[in-house]
Amino acid sequence: MHITISLIIPVYNVEKYIDQCLESVVNQKVPFDEVILINDGSTDNSQKICEKYISAYKYFKLINQKNKGPSAARNYGMKYASGNYIMFLDSDDYLRADTVEILKDKLCEGEQDAILFDAKIFCEDGIISGDNYDRSNACLDEIQMNGWEYFLKSYPQYYIVSPCLSIYRKKIIDTAYIQFPEGMLYEDNYFWFVFLLYAKRLIHISEMLYQRRCRKDSITTGKYSERKFIDYIRVTLQIWNVILEKRELLKENEEVLLSFINDYCSMILDNYRTCMKDKITLTKEAYFHLNQMSERYVSMLNLLYLRDKFVSLSSLNRILKNAHYILFRCESNKNDVENLIHKVVKRQKLLYRNLLEELPLYNKNIKVGIYGTGKHTEGLLQIYEKLIGKISCKLVFLDSYKDSGKYKERDIIHYKRIDNSFHQIIISSYLYEQEMMNNIRQINEKIEVCVFYKTLKKDVFSDYEVFMKYCES
Repeated sequence: MHITISLIIPVYNVEKYIDQCLESVVNQKVPFDEVILINDGSTDNSQKICEKYISAYKYFKLINQKNKGPSAARNYGMKYASGNYIMFLDSDDYLRADTVEILKDKLCEGEQDAILFDAKIFCEDGIISGDNYDRSNACLDEIQMNGWEYFLKSYPQYYIVSPCLSIYRKKIIDTAYIQFPEGMLYEDNYFWFVFLLYAKRLIHISEMLYQRRCRKDSITTGKYSERKFIDYIRVTLQIWNVILEKRELLKENEEVLLSFINDYCSMILDNYRTCMKDKITLTKEAYFHLNQMSERYVSMLNLLYLRDKFVSLSSLNRILKNAHYILFRCESNKNDVENLIHKVVKRQKLLYRNLLEELPLYNKNIKVGIYGTGKHTEGLLQIYEKLIGKISCKLVFLDSYKDSGKYKERDIIHYKRIDNSFHQIIISSYLYEQEMMNNIRQINEKIEVCVFYKTLKKDVFSDYEVFMKYCES
């Protein structure tokens, strides 16, 4: 296949940056086949600067439109792009000089629906630290995947939604009619998720081809507002609609998808707290969207997940926190939310019992050590006593630094004092479980040790307060 690449650049009041952006385009070692500049109603000198490049380079095109936002500009550019691949570049960023060369070489090796690459972040005063656009440690390089496989492997740590960090097969976009939602912020989240559902072949390369500018007056870094609050909900609802439509195709590793849904709900509720904290006045429209999100979240969980046994304890904890907040802060159907909470707590009780009932804390004739004296241990003990029973063993707490004192009215000793009088050591930490295990094995290689996170993967004890509120029900 003859490979042609169309680059789409929305332009709006960026006279300070557009020259650097366009110079990086014309100075490519291998040129783009087409560059489409969408002047989105600029009121500064951006249009004149664009016209200078249009006159000098025949493969440049300029389209002027009234200000409609970056989504409309990108959609317009995709409509008129003639290349069989599409890329996006923001007009305050720029590209590495070998970008086209590297991408065309990779496309010649094998037809891809997308090639993902990374970005380096810089500010006016030079390069700054930060790897939130770097997937080089994800162990995904050069692995042939479809889009859903990439989602499952990359979410959440390496799931980067910037549309500028990929090259896309135009046929996929046209056939599936994938567009950026117009007239709202966070449009990238929708476009990227939907594209992944249709991509059959993609790879990632650890090349920082994109140079992303960080500036205080950008949409991303600007002050939080009611519009941002509303638009994040609107985009979330569009993504959730797609999940409902495609639910039969998304059955593989549903736990990751559930985490994805929970993350969006949690972020919206966090954003609501931000509005309250910053005293941002919310209109009826904002509360309408918040309640709409809450109702959709509850109905989705009842429809997709809560009949299934695969849902992990960590996911149930997050669902309970979200549902508890929704119950008291949103005007959702209270009966539906309460029914959701009842189902979640019932399942949590079962899973916690299965997890804790093997611990010998009830046996008054033995000595048990718990390594850890923080929030994790506090939650573990409270849940144990609520669901299993009274702690009757001789319980001693172990610490990496202290060798005296009390915790929960019981002795604290240094872990190096572990001896054969202990029946079992329970490691009560999520973050430091492996480090604690290594410490114990240096002292005693044979003592029985209980760990939780080889299978759990996520902390299930530290954030226990909401569960305890409902534990009596």
